[in-house]
Amino acid sequence: MTWEILTGLMTLCGSLIAIFNIVTKLNRTLTSLEDAVQSLNESVDAQSEKNRVFYEKIGNHETRLSLLEIDSGRKEV
Repeated sequence: MTWEILTGLMTLCGSLIAIFNIVTKLNRTLTSLEDAVQSLNESVDAQSEKNRVFYEKIGNHETRLSLLEIDSGRKEV
């Protein structure tokens, strides 16, 4: 085995280790991002449910105000 072959093998092994490290960090980051997006989706769903309740209450108040305006208009005539 010559020095050129040994140097080539060491360079190849070093490159593979560097690529493996990059892939490992990328995988860890993607997993973390996936967990964050899942948590965000759950928060958005919970907030949507709260908003639905508030919209129902607002709609009920709008109906009540409209009825009161109609009743007050009839009394003035």
